[in-house]
Amino acid sequence: MPNGTWSDDAPRFVVVVPVMRLDERTTRCLEACAALSYPAKTICVVSDVPLPALSYPNLEYIATGAGTLTSPAFKRDIARTRFPDADIYANLDDDAYPPPRWLEDALRVLAEHPNVAGAGGPGLDPPDQTFWERLSSAVLQTRAGSGPLRFRFWREPSRDCDDFPSHNLFVRKQWLDAIGGWSTNWNGGEDTLLCARLANKGGLIRYDPGLGAFHYRRGFVPGHLRQMFNFGRSRGCFIRAGEQRSLRVMFAGPLAFMFGVAAFACTPLLGVAPIITLAAGSTAFAAVALFGHPGPLDWRLRLMLPIALVAHHASYAAGLAFGLVTGTRKVRRDPVNAPEPS
Repeated sequence: MPNGTWSDDAPRFVVVVPVMRLDERTTRCLEACAALSYPAKTICVVSDVPLPALSYPNLEYIATGAGTLTSPAFKRDIARTRFPDADIYANLDDDAYPPPRWLEDALRVLAEHPNVAGAGGPGLDPPDQTFWERLSSAVLQTRAGSGPLRFRFWREPSRDCDDFPSHNLFVRKQWLDAIGGWSTNWNGGEDTLLCARLANKGGLIRYDPGLGAFHYRRGFVPGHLRQMFNFGRSRGCFIRAGEQRSLRVMFAGPLAFMFGVAAFACTPLLGVAPIITLAAGSTAFAAVALFGHPGPLDWRLRLMLPIALVAHHASYAAGLAFGLVTGTRKVRRDPVNAPEPS
């Protein structure tokens, strides 16, 4: 069982960035990684296609040479194979970027909690997101949009958790070795599989609000809605496969929400006066617009928030139903002969 002890020397981080293409935001990510103040680090960029020359300090580039697009988890296992002597793997998406002391903050959290498998922090709003990306952020930052998982997108009190997204996730090497790495080519839900296997061995993830990284969201239409459908589909597949943590009531929330919206829309057919339905709907719309988001928000985003919440949950619910009906998808084994996820 991993014991969470440190080496005598400064722990070495390998920051793993799976890349699909080199664009402005990927460049922002790599520049921020190169500017990290912690000295004992390697930035490992992994992509399926060759990228232009990358001249950032402490950066190593790996091209998978795969004939098809592989998942971020597949790429992270390749980085693990290339750098097996890391102490901590810091996982970052290519549309996210860290603050300068990100690694020092992670080291502090992990040192304070030596028995956890890893650590993570919220995905914070970059200041230069587009209007439609800010709408996606606003939806995720509401209690109505993310329920008990809002801490992933908004600073909330520290806690241990057994399911955390990989866009800002630190995992100790000994824990990753103990479960055979990521061991999947699943795209959308691969972090759930990883965290479940860690938790099955007693390894939780320590969430800390001070461990945030900036994370660009997808434009609401179609990017965010497509992503929510994919997340819902993965969760439905996990439920169909009997993954126990996916059976929690909160994952049925979007489906219940949509049943509630449909039932409310049908109240005139049940004899409720249309004026009452209109008044109740207008009151609910105003309440969500005015009070649904916990922080300062552009008035245009507030006006769109109630409609966006319905579309957000509808996409997830549709994906969840699709996954429940179609069942599990075949999971490709990783490139380092790790065992299949249990």
